[in-house]
Amino acid sequence: MSGRNTRRTRNNLDPMKRQAFTLIELLVVIAIIAILISVLLPALSSARKHGQASKCAANLHHVGQAMSAYLADSEGVFPPSYIYPYDGAGNYDLMDQPGDHPFGYIHWSWFLYSGGQAPEEAFRCPSMENGGAPRTNPGPRDWEKGQVDQNNSSSPNTLEDRQAPRIAYTGNAAIFPRNKFTYVLSGGPRVNVCVNETKIHDPARVILCAELNKNWKASGIEQGNGVMSKSHRPVNPFWHLGAGSNEYAAAPETPGFTYGNGPYYGLLPLKDVEEAIGLIDNPGLVETNAVGRHHPGGDAYMGGTANYVYADGHVDRKTILETIRNHEWGNRYYAITGKNKVGPPWTD
Repeated sequence: MSGRNTRRTRNNLDPMKRQAFTLIELLVVIAIIAILISVLLPALSSARKHGQASKCAANLHHVGQAMSAYLADSEGVFPPSYIYPYDGAGNYDLMDQPGDHPFGYIHWSWFLYSGGQAPEEAFRCPSMENGGAPRTNPGPRDWEKGQVDQNNSSSPNTLEDRQAPRIAYTGNAAIFPRNKFTYVLSGGPRVNVCVNETKIHDPARVILCAELNKNWKASGIEQGNGVMSKSHRPVNPFWHLGAGSNEYAAAPETPGFTYGNGPYYGLLPLKDVEEAIGLIDNPGLVETNAVGRHHPGGDAYMGGTANYVYADGHVDRKTILETIRNHEWGNRYYAITGKNKVGPPWTD
């Protein structure tokens, strides 16, 4: 009798039997873990997006500081957004550029990183795939799937633009002139001119550079069997009442530059720009559609926010719609000849 009681006591103390979970207990634990994950994941995702936005802002601030250093060495004159060199060594003449640009492009980023004011990495943003849009002519590296260069090549070759390999930022065309310094290149009665920083009224309220749309094809055009990146292009923030987004076609003595065209200043809803191609080189659209909307904030219809560096060097994050409503791209098209005040009224 005593032996049987001893065996029963030992069975009750068996550690394997005491620590086992029932099926119901396991299901409860799994359910709790699932609930915790569902609560934590959105918070982690939001924190990650805010962190990326902050990193983009820090990089853009570095670019702004580099531009200040460049201006100190260039007598206060901003670089062109892009130009065509006339040889493989990168030599150029603003008034004599080869129209077929056989040596690719020289981009404003090159004027900064080639002089040591900023590293190539400063022109990237972690919110964008691979850090930013590729060059028009990537050369032997940094190609995107489906990309073709200016010669319709879709594979690595020797033609490489003098530009940061990945560019997340675009210049304000009112400050960064294109290469259209002659009537031959502009194709119209107006041409570009270089801009001195002293011409900009209230630089703390005028955008210098903005983030590009995170979809690199938005700043490209369909060509041949792929898409050619136009990441060298600045964004024209204005619309001319007579010439649309083709600023060179407006008669020099004809006023008419304004912010946007139509509802929401011509800005398309987010669903129409997320996967779009050719937002920066389409005569029927305002080019500010190519500006980013990928950071937290904003709304579901127009999209999120982007970082902007202003002509005084400070960085702010807001929606593209807010920048246009507040006329933060300038009160003149500084980089173009003729009547360039943004109005109305258009009195000089």
